[in-house]
Amino acid sequence: MEILDYYREIQLEAAKDAYKSTCHYLVIKDGNPHPHGSGVFIEIYSSKFLIIAAHVVDDKEDEVYVGIGTHELLKLGGDLTKNIAFGNRDDDKIDISILKLNQETIDKLGNKYEFINQSELGINHELKLLPMYTSVGFPASKAKYNSYKDEIKSKPFIYTTMPAEQAIYDELKCESFSNIIVHYDKEKVKDYSTNQFLTGPDPFGISGSGLWFTSPQAKANGEHIDKKLVAIMTKWPKENRKYWIGTRIDVITEVIRQKYNLSIEKSNVVKVNL
Repeated sequence: MEILDYYREIQLEAAKDAYKSTCHYLVIKDGNPHPHGSGVFIEIYSSKFLIIAAHVVDDKEDEVYVGIGTHELLKLGGDLTKNIAFGNRDDDKIDISILKLNQETIDKLGNKYEFINQSELGINHELKLLPMYTSVGFPASKAKYNSYKDEIKSKPFIYTTMPAEQAIYDELKCESFSNIIVHYDKEKVKDYSTNQFLTGPDPFGISGSGLWFTSPQAKANGEHIDKKLVAIMTKWPKENRKYWIGTRIDVITEVIRQKYNLSIEKSNVVKVNL
């Protein structure tokens, strides 16, 4: 097996593992669940959180649902923190919500999802301009509710990409210390299992999904793959649809570190003052 093919297999295994920590965030409309976003469960020194995009919980702060079975929804409870939009939310480049889960929610979640450990948070990550990054989320177009069976089926979208050049940050008025911008050309999404290019989904509903970095590594079959959560993806900019904007994980961990006084690694990339 060639080195690149081996790396792609490692990267795919890391994405499958990331999927276990990724949820489909749902809302209730007309009594039925509807796709609304994605989220990532993380754990820091026994405190458990759901990370989602701020814009998907605007006016829905008490309506955060996830599936915990084919026919069952769970309304999540806890302490919600989100950045406040100044003006138009579409212009907001930092777009995060942090839900510190209460014990009742944690008990009800049980083992339905895996919480990634703080060691897998890519704090102070140095970007590599290579296709070593993967998004795992739930596009709204790939979710269907079957009223007859009373179930919603969500198909995850796994997308391999690479960071944008600095000029794109300038074009989209983003800051590299708080954002990570990656390529997303939906007309040329490569399926690495077939090496064919496909048309990808509009990334509506993927807001809140994680962007994961997988380093080159040698692992035995079944051994845990090292990966890092480096950003939460939030915006498909109208100004240039060939890119996708995320909020660096550093912004999120700095809020958590300061608000909940947790001794997690301090970011040297971004400063957050609460």
